[in-house]
Amino acid sequence: MPTIGIRKAVIDKHFGKVYSEKEFDELCFDYGLELDEVTSERTAVEKERGGKVAEGLCEEEVYRIELPANRYDLLAIEGLSRAIRIFLNEISQPKYEIATVSKKEKLIVLPETAAVRPFVVAAILRNVKLDEDAYASFIDLQDKLHQNICRKRTLVAIGTHDLDTVQGPFTYGAEKPEEIRFRPLNETREFTAKELMVHYSGESHLKPYLPIIADKERYPVIRDRNGVVLSMPPIINGEHSKIRVDTRNIFIEATATDLEKARIVLDTIVTLFSQYCEKPFTVEPVDVQDVSGMVVQYPELKYRREKVNVERINKKIGLNLTANEMANLLSRMSLSSTASADGKTLEVLIPPTRHDVLHECDIAEDVGIAFGFNRIAHQFPREHTIAEPFHLNKLSDLLRIDVAAAGWTEALNFALCSSDDVSTKLRKPDDLDLAVKIANPKTVEFQVARTSLLPGLFKTLASNRDMPLPLKLFELQDVILKDSTSEVGARNERRLSAVYYSKSSGFEVIHGLLDRVMQLLDVKWTQDENGYHLEAYNDSSYLDGRCARVVGPNGMQLGMVGVVHPDVITAFGLTLPLLLHDQMYSDCLLIIFIAICTALVGEALTYVLVYRSDQYKRLKNEMERKTKKLERKKETTAEADRTAKRKIEREEERLKATNRDMSMFKMKSMLAIGFAFTALLSTFSSIFEGRVVAKLPFTPISWIQGLSHRNLIGEDYTDCSFIFLYILCTMTIRQNLQKALGFAPSRAMNRQSQPGLFGTPSNASSNFSYLR
Repeated sequence: MPTIGIRKAVIDKHFGKVYSEKEFDELCFDYGLELDEVTSERTAVEKERGGKVAEGLCEEEVYRIELPANRYDLLAIEGLSRAIRIFLNEISQPKYEIATVSKKEKLIVLPETAAVRPFVVAAILRNVKLDEDAYASFIDLQDKLHQNICRKRTLVAIGTHDLDTVQGPFTYGAEKPEEIRFRPLNETREFTAKELMVHYSGESHLKPYLPIIADKERYPVIRDRNGVVLSMPPIINGEHSKIRVDTRNIFIEATATDLEKARIVLDTIVTLFSQYCEKPFTVEPVDVQDVSGMVVQYPELKYRREKVNVERINKKIGLNLTANEMANLLSRMSLSSTASADGKTLEVLIPPTRHDVLHECDIAEDVGIAFGFNRIAHQFPREHTIAEPFHLNKLSDLLRIDVAAAGWTEALNFALCSSDDVSTKLRKPDDLDLAVKIANPKTVEFQVARTSLLPGLFKTLASNRDMPLPLKLFELQDVILKDSTSEVGARNERRLSAVYYSKSSGFEVIHGLLDRVMQLLDVKWTQDENGYHLEAYNDSSYLDGRCARVVGPNGMQLGMVGVVHPDVITAFGLTLPLLLHDQMYSDCLLIIFIAICTALVGEALTYVLVYRSDQYKRLKNEMERKTKKLERKKETTAEADRTAKRKIEREEERLKATNRDMSMFKMKSMLAIGFAFTALLSTFSSIFEGRVVAKLPFTPISWIQGLSHRNLIGEDYTDCSFIFLYILCTMTIRQNLQKALGFAPSRAMNRQSQPGLFGTPSNASSNFSYLR
């Protein structure tokens, strides 16, 4: 509901009398409005932006009035005061007229606008006299319309200009950004349109409107006959044609993607502010020539006539008014009416200010407001009936009670969700075609009507992951599906869904709930056509081989039960499997098998590239011989024999050189193997991406968590990733495989290759002597 703030002094001036707060509140209520609060400019700014910003602002009382969203004629004090004073019979309804002029201004639409904003309307207010309050109201009305019917300038953008500073005829075209150059409103220099978009990207007031045309090859622009830029809609007007308090002739243009909305906006502005013209409520028209060459005069200021049935309106409201009484009431709502001769119908004249009147029920509402809803007498219905709940709702309520009694918690989720929730996250991209889409969604979370209850339940689980396990949730609500046979193109379907979330498998828990529901519905477990049973079934949202469909009487499919697919679990931000604990065991076995295969392939490649070569065999034999020889010398040499020690050190140096040669030989061949295994590891990682493959019996230290919890969602660091388990398995299996195949170094070689407690192999013996 839009809200307007008007200073108390301005209200008193327009109403011609002083109202107390209570009196004005009651007056607004009688007209169907609400006085939201009484504040001040300083208080309002202080509340929104802080005390420092509010310093020096006016403390005069401001009345904030809440209005119906479709009453555009009340968005300015001019329209509000006029409507209420007519309601109070203080003034009569004005007659809005189009002035007759010898030569009308012309606005020509160029073909390039079709790809940007194809429509434009215009009008002129001649010889207006504005004061400071009227000028502020005029500017504020444009902002209110932009936020309301104009949908933040996406549908309509308004431009107002001082007609005396420009010359017609005017052109409305679309030009390349670098070709548009002008001085924008309240700026000190000229900008190109391209520069202007960058300049306003940091401007909080205009930044939200930049995306409307940012991706267009051409930007809309209105120029006069001399090429002066009046505006670049929907972003900014030009400084050259800026209106001021002393402006006498106002040129109003509105570019749009919706022509009907543009007509309403133009009618609203000129009807409210034409009261300041030299001849009140008279508007000078403008000829708009479209791309086809057809000329249309704006504003239209059309008066519509509607015939309504008096008896039907009386029944809607609960009154017994005559046609003349009803006509008098409607005249107070700015709707002039004439009763038919037989008194059964009314011909209602709808002025161009009342674009909210679309149907007979709108006229009936105005009759009720004018009569006073508080004056309508309370009465008992003429026909007495025994109320009875809708059968489907009654059954749903009974099921909710029994399912909750079975230990399940009910969830209540939004009927709208994102497009991904009902398609890609459930691994069913084609299901998006079944969803009813919202035309202009405000957020990505409310793009379509849900076709399944599961996304809402999964989101509820994700928001309650820290709760004690197990979690057992259910929801019994409607889903919305497209239906070409339905009058509205869609239908509601009542469904029951339940999820079980725990570390254990729990398939029997879901099966038990299914049996309980069927027992309550008096459907027996049987394979014939009179009962229900389960049949194996494949569905992309569930694991293969872990899904079954529920087949009811006469072969009707009643639903599905199964283990949710890991990709679905990950997509909704869940860290534990839903009925999926057994999957970890199969993942572990698969990873061990992969590690064994990797070790076998690695050793086979190493054998081909290293172990079977003559050079490796020669170096290995030499290493074995020198190692054994050195071991014997260490055992027989006395500690005090320094000459022998020096010989041992020289032997160790030669052994070290031989070991280095062998390592370099193995390294050259192992590089190729390393590249191959890196590629394989990347492939396997993508298979298990984001999947918990095991649960560790401990919480790893922080610097290991980056590997053990890699690519996993959540903060449970006992969850084990594929890469961590794979590395552990590969290291262990390959070492044992080398020993089994005889490729592992001998114990003596290992002792000589390993560093001492405080040094490298080169000084191992001296360190050993020191420690001993």
